[in-house]
Amino acid sequence: MVAGLFFIQAAAAQSPAISTRYSNEEIVQKIKAHKASHSQDVVPPANLQQKFGVDFPKASDVEWETTGDIYEVEFDVRLRDCKAYYDATGNLLMTIEETYRSELPAIVKNAAEAKYPKYHFEDINKIRRGTEVFYEVEMELRDMEVELLIQPNGTILNERIDY
Repeated sequence: MVAGLFFIQAAAAQSPAISTRYSNEEIVQKIKAHKASHSQDVVPPANLQQKFGVDFPKASDVEWETTGDIYEVEFDVRLRDCKAYYDATGNLLMTIEETYRSELPAIVKNAAEAKYPKYHFEDINKIRRGTEVFYEVEMELRDMEVELLIQPNGTILNERIDY
């Protein structure tokens, strides 16, 4: 079991570097514009395929979409759902990686459990965007669902409740 945890932690530590070309706010605006547009499935240019291959050498089930200047790639790494966002020149802007409850920093887990003590963890994603890291935590209690966006220090930035 200890060897398995070490393997998971070692894999997580090898995340590719996010580009510093854009400010955090510029990245937010680019991703929002991308998500608001109608994306198209695409075969990316060779430079993007090469950069992605270097960034995520163990990726499988790779699917690309674009809105012109932003490329979104969905893929799996070691049975985890992942997404990465690149600009047209190959700058990595943001990653989203499915994460297990056991991998959450204790302060993040404790913040979520303190806010919603009777709920159980459903889906967890680690988001790296620019210089920022967030955890998107989805929790459920019967027919109620809450989605939290939490900083690594335990601060809850956003909260959305679905009934």
